[in-house]
Amino acid sequence: MSVAFGIYVGCSSCCIAVNKDGKFEVVANAAGDRVTPAVVAFHETEVVTGLAAKQGMIRHGANTIQNVLRVVGTSEDESQGQPSNASSSGGMCRPNWEGGQARFSVQRGEKTVQVTADEVITHLFTLLKEIAMAHTSEPELPVVISVPAWSSESTVAVVKKAAKKASFTVLATVSQPAAAVLAYGLADDNKQNGLAVVLHCGGTTVVASVVEIAGGLLTLKESNTSSSVAGDSLTNVLVQHFAKDFYTKYKGDPLENRRSRRKLYSAAENCKHVLSTMNTAQVYVESLWEGVDFSTTLSRARFDGLAAGTMAAFVQLAREVVQRCGLTEAQINKVILTGGSAKIPRLQQLVGDAFPKADLLCSLPPDEALAAGASTEAALLLGQQTQTSVDSSLVPALATSVFCMVLGSESNECVFSRGTPTHSRQTLSLPLSSPVPTSCAVVIYEAEELMEEPPEEAVLAQVDVTNLTPDSKFLRLDFHLKSDGSLHVVLQESQAKINRTFIIESGRS
Repeated sequence: MSVAFGIYVGCSSCCIAVNKDGKFEVVANAAGDRVTPAVVAFHETEVVTGLAAKQGMIRHGANTIQNVLRVVGTSEDESQGQPSNASSSGGMCRPNWEGGQARFSVQRGEKTVQVTADEVITHLFTLLKEIAMAHTSEPELPVVISVPAWSSESTVAVVKKAAKKASFTVLATVSQPAAAVLAYGLADDNKQNGLAVVLHCGGTTVVASVVEIAGGLLTLKESNTSSSVAGDSLTNVLVQHFAKDFYTKYKGDPLENRRSRRKLYSAAENCKHVLSTMNTAQVYVESLWEGVDFSTTLSRARFDGLAAGTMAAFVQLAREVVQRCGLTEAQINKVILTGGSAKIPRLQQLVGDAFPKADLLCSLPPDEALAAGASTEAALLLGQQTQTSVDSSLVPALATSVFCMVLGSESNECVFSRGTPTHSRQTLSLPLSSPVPTSCAVVIYEAEELMEEPPEEAVLAQVDVTNLTPDSKFLRLDFHLKSDGSLHVVLQESQAKINRTFIIESGRS
């Protein structure tokens, strides 16, 4: 077999990578995303997984299941004390235990159906299998699965069983810390010895581990897991900030009901991801509370200040695991960051400052590194030669910044700054001039800096927007920079019921 797969499955997300001809590549799903939400929703006649299930949480929350890995293979006693995120999971389907197994009650039509946690995670592996099938013609799908360091033997057994039900050939499982070390090729040199700290910043947990590398062998010396602070904690900091801002402006509490709370959480989550690559993020939530729209702007510096305490707790967990091994920070040679929250520049800086003599490794996208490491292990188990080259850790990025403006108004904003990695998202809410014109033009252009009159050769697209109403206030634009370099744009205006989609092909920036 010439193709080997690696899968990372966590509480919040999952990811699959393929290793072919000694090089790994993270595989995108049907939506073009390389990381898939680990969310499953049971509708009346179908089961929806991944991004579609996450986007439908507001309407189908009672039938939507997330964080299923937390309860897979556990008894009710073992589940006590596990994290519950009120802001994100309010109204979500909760587990109950029957016969020592976690089950979920979901409404399918007029019937209430009991679904086991094992079935839920099998649906996630089935989704990953569909992604894998698009990249091989081989009848077998050999895979190594990376599992969280806190996973019990029973949890690992259920994960392997679910993967086999989804038609994967499971070669082995590997823990998060080992997968991270493999992704960066630190075990390739059997003459190199050292100590590495792996800090996994996931959505529901933060896990700090110390791995000893000696003669190409990896030894997990210590691991420390915290559920009290995680990526969701950072999102909740923003939720509270936005809720306070909304109350100050409109004297209403958007956290008083599940629907508005979920809307605000989704906006805060998107804002956090945007600030990982941009200096500012615009937040716009339509009809957040009693028909009132919410719009604000947050800078990265402001976010860093709001989340300073939470990010310091991430770093402290890494310090503690080093101390538990009887080591000092100066003895650590490498620090590897994984997990979606590890993209935050301020967190990377804090970790680097905490281990000043160590090399900080985060050149691979942190939420993709574990799948990449698992695919490397799969290739080794199949007897394939693996290559760790500089190219494997480079991520394509924009050569020039991209801006968006509304002609005739003061709206002129940066969409993606130069150096933004491909496969990024951004949302802008551009205010219209007053009085509102019946039509306007939106211009998307590339330049080194903001321009009031971009030259014709810099314009990527100009779109005319007609039939605006006097009640129109904002134009909402969702930008999706895909891995092939193309830019997909959705333009919306709720009052005039405008919804347009257009694509700017790759090759310009």
